Amino acid sequence: MTLYLAGTFLSFTFLLTAFLKDTSTPKTDRLSWMVLLIATLLWPIVVPSILRKKLRRSRLVQLETQLS
Repeated sequence: MTLYLAGTFLSFTFLLTAFLKDTSTPKTDRLSWMVLLIATLLWPIVVPSILRKKLRRSRLVQLETQLS
């Protein structure tokens, strides 16, 4: 239970930071906050997906810079 709560807290912090930095989404939109809360509760599924996408993007950027 402690591991799940620690992961929940860390994922909420990570997702909230990304949400607050996003200038395209209004901070008063209830649907955005609901997505943030659902993603936090489902962090064992959501966080690996986010990390996989970030790693894929960074690899693509590295390949593009090597080819240039």
